[in-house]
Amino acid sequence: MEKKLVFLGIGIILVTIAFSGCQEEATSIEKTFEDISFDLDILELVNGSLDITEDKEIITRVEVTLYFKNLLDEDINVEYVVEFCDKNDNVLYNKSYEIKNFPAEYTEISPDIFLCHGENVAEFDHVNVRVISYEVIE
Repeated sequence: MEKKLVFLGIGIILVTIAFSGCQEEATSIEKTFEDISFDLDILELVNGSLDITEDKEIITRVEVTLYFKNLLDEDINVEYVVEFCDKNDNVLYNKSYEIKNFPAEYTEISPDIFLCHGENVAEFDHVNVRVISYEVIE
């Protein structure tokens, strides 16, 4: 019985070590996000996804999910806007969002999710993300 616990413990440690190496490798890969453009100098878009729902080839719903990292060496409050745009970069819908007390060099662990639906959503083409304002917390 005691030998089984020792082997189980060693197995868990080896699996943990193996996966921790894989995780470090994944974070060094350059990421691109199709149809999501961002103009952010204080935040990094670490992960982003776009989910488009269609009915008979007509867009009926768009959901964008964003994870950011604070690039500054200081804690901040930041407000940004997510714009759902058509092919001509006309804004169909926008939503601002504020992250309060965003720690220095911290990456969000829960996503910011934005949803666009309604009469203009059928013309959707891409998403723009811009910082509106930020302040350093002292």
